Amino acid sequence: MVILARSLTALILAFVCASTSAWAQTISGKPVHVKDIAHVQGVTGNQLVGYGIVVGLQGTGDSTSVIFTSQTIQNILQSFGLTVTQQEVRTRDVAAVIVTATLPPFAHSGDNVDVVVSAMGDSTSLQGGTLVLTNLKAANNLVYGTAQGPISVGGFVAGFGGSTVNKNFTGAGRIPNGAVIARDMITPIQNSPSGFNYVLTTPDYKTAANLASLINGRFGARTAEAMDAETVHVSLPPGYAGNPVQFLADASDLSFNQDELAKVVMNERTGTIVFGGDIRLAPCAIASGDLSITITTTNQVVQPNAFAGGNTAVQRNTSVNAAEKGHQLTFVAGATTLSSVVRALNALGVSPRDLIAIVQALRTAGSLQADLEVI
Repeated sequence: MVILARSLTALILAFVCASTSAWAQTISGKPVHVKDIAHVQGVTGNQLVGYGIVVGLQGTGDSTSVIFTSQTIQNILQSFGLTVTQQEVRTRDVAAVIVTATLPPFAHSGDNVDVVVSAMGDSTSLQGGTLVLTNLKAANNLVYGTAQGPISVGGFVAGFGGSTVNKNFTGAGRIPNGAVIARDMITPIQNSPSGFNYVLTTPDYKTAANLASLINGRFGARTAEAMDAETVHVSLPPGYAGNPVQFLADASDLSFNQDELAKVVMNERTGTIVFGGDIRLAPCAIASGDLSITITTTNQVVQPNAFAGGNTAVQRNTSVNAAEKGHQLTFVAGATTLSSVVRALNALGVSPRDLIAIVQALRTAGSLQADLEVI
């Protein structure tokens, strides 16, 4: 039996005496700390990557058909004074891997960070393996650290006689504090001690203006200026000249009102829909229906007539049934709060995937007064 199910959502949206001016949004802010909604421009982590090998595997490493693994083993042995040919390298206890890490801001030489080790050949598991000393490079091709150590995969693979059982993904693992930083990180604060830029996590013109006004009210006029919806430039006042760290410490706990963005985020692949911010819903009428198509196939063996002769044949019988479960036209009154919007949409009794189609149609018709983002 093969069942094909798809939702054919028929949406009928009608505005019921809804005035555009009556539904103009008035954003209400909520108190937040500066450090929770903004960060200093350029103060961020840097990605590192390296190529290495993992040894100590119990027959779960790369096969001899992975040429670069054999070449790597040959090069490592030569560095230890052993000369072998590529044909003489026959082992499945070694796997070629890519090693990645994130260099945190303000990192200094000698600090340790975690690394992620991922198989790049046909290795079946990195369980029990040890990463050999690997250089980690940044985008400028400079080495910023080295990584080495035993790998924790958080799972296992076991089997015998062709039957296996596994838990989680064993082709990738982690080495806690497995990398040692070799270079100090230089941040924009250190290069430009006279000022810096605040960058908002969620760009918004009013929030940027409120942040600039807050800083000016606390540290003096013309200390901060909103450059755009995301950036607020700060010029250090005389009392903090050459000391941006103290300024950031004093400003980080200041509170002000952040605007709430009316936004709906949807993921059609997983059927997830999230409402956030000051969402409003104008009065509308909605109808939704589901169409389910069922195809049933039955194979029947037909024997030939014993006297007429012939061959045994298989007769295929197929039946197709279609059923539609439609909902009546539902009136949704105007909703001014997020909870009332959720209650209004839940009253339709539709699935999350149908709800995604409804929300898209509501936004197109103008009833849903919020930004729509599909991820």
